[in-house]
Order: sequence, then C-alpha cells, then structure tokens
Amino acid sequence: MKKLIITMCLSVLCFCSTQASAILIDPYDNAPAPDGLTVGLLYQNYYHANEFTDADGDKAVGADLTANVTILRALGYKQLGNWLTAFQVIVPFGQIEEKKIINEKSSGLGDVVFGPGIFLYSNDEINTHVSYWFYAFAPTGEWDKDQAINLGLNHWYFEHQVAFNVIYKNFVYDMNLNYYQHTEESDNKYQSPDRFELETSFGYQLTERLVFGFNAGGYVDMDDAEVDGDTLNDTKAERWQVGPSLGYTINDQVGVNLRWTNDVSSKNDSKGNDVWLRLSYAF
Repeated sequence: MKKLIITMCLSVLCFCSTQASAILIDPYDNAPAPDGLTVGLLYQNYYHANEFTDADGDKAVGADLTANVTILRALGYKQLGNWLTAFQVIVPFGQIEEKKIINEKSSGLGDVVFGPGIFLYSNDEINTHVSYWFYAFAPTGEWDKDQAINLGLNHWYFEHQVAFNVIYKNFVYDMNLNYYQHTEESDNKYQSPDRFELETSFGYQLTERLVFGFNAGGYVDMDDAEVDGDTLNDTKAERWQVGPSLGYTINDQVGVNLRWTNDVSSKNDSKGNDVWLRLSYAF
C-alpha cells in the first residue's frame, strides 16, 4: 500500500510539473490578449513533502519527497473572425526524488503538453471573460515501469478547462474549472480515474506595476484507480492548497511572479509546500 500511495502521489506531481497545474493560476492569467501576441513563460517549481496521507487524510508514512522542475511554455493568440483563439506548447523537465522510503528518483524530460483555446465570451464594458482550453499530454516523459518515481505517466491524458476572468477597479479574480481524463497505462495496466480540479486567484493591484494575490484550490478524484480492470478500493486522491503570490511588471514586455502554497488537506496523496517562480516575456 505504501508503494501504491507513493505511485499515486507521483502521478499528481507529474500533473504539477507538466502543466503548471494545481494552483498555478496567477492574477490576469485568464484575461484576453491582443491579436498576434506571443507570450513566453519560464516557470521554476520546488515542491517538498514530508508525509503521505491515507484515505482518511491521516498521516500514512513519513517521507522526503522533492520535485525540482523547470517548465517552458509558449502561448500565442490569433483572432479568427469573431473569435479570439490561442494555442500553446508546454515542455517540462527536471527531477523528482524520494529519499526516505524507496530511495528513487527520475530526471529528464516530462510529458509535453499542447492544445488550443478559444474565448467564448468577452465583455470589455464589465471586464468579464470566459474561455475554454483543451490540453493533450503526450507520453514523452522519463518512465521506468519498475519504479514508483517517474517524471512521465507513459500514457496519453487530456484536460478540459473552463477559465474565468473578472476585473473590477483594482480587484482581479481568475478561476479555472478543470477536468482530467486518462487512457490506460500499458505497461502496468494502471487506469487513473477522472479528476476534477479547481484553481482560484484573487488579486489586488497595489500599484501600477505590483499586484498581490491569494490562491486557493485543489483537486479530487471522481473514482478509485484500477489495475487491469480491478478496482483498488479507497484510492481516490484529494489535495487542497492555499497561499499568497506577488506579481511585478518590469516593463511592457517583462513580468515576474512569485507564489507559495501550502497543502492544508490531503487524502491518498502527498502533503507539503510549493514554491513557484515565473518569468514572462511578451513578443
């Protein structure tokens, strides 16, 4: 069971490292961009957990789990008729390691992500915007079927995202509703369940260049995992995080964001802290 909990946790970490997922939204992230704009983003993530939890949310075992992942993300916007559309590619690489229980690590390339987006509703008079994004995760990441620690998941998986942005005076609110679907992992016949995820960011523009934000959200599995068609009872994972963020616009092209989140609740998952540093450049 310990190895199963660790394996499920590393699947969670793969989500975080590949998509900048799980409380990865920053103020103004879901606002529309000008036609033809391309944005390059560089993320650096450090995550550390000192325990894994059981199905009741209690500590199951002590751990020393660390993820140190860099993410390159390119995002381009294009006006097609009445619709603002976008396309992006996300490339993660780095290392995940657990030293206390199984002493394993995985380093190199993670699962590359790509997909389109479209703004379904934009009203500049009330500064409200709604968009839909589709992400496809390709099985490009480092994988060893005999390890619990892997940067990749060795199967295709997909995310549907509905994103919201509302701006009122100096206040800005962004929210993502995410739904993940997995194909079966072929080597171990492991079937991850569908997952629902909520990401929220509430920001306040302190000055023309500086914004303070507060992040909250998390995810919950819709069902238990399966192996070769057999249900693994009490394996539904759940994790919720909260924490502050700061964003600073250096000039019209360059911005930087710093974010910290703490796992306040966890079931069948890791429990720790995240630090994210993001550099953005508008071409």
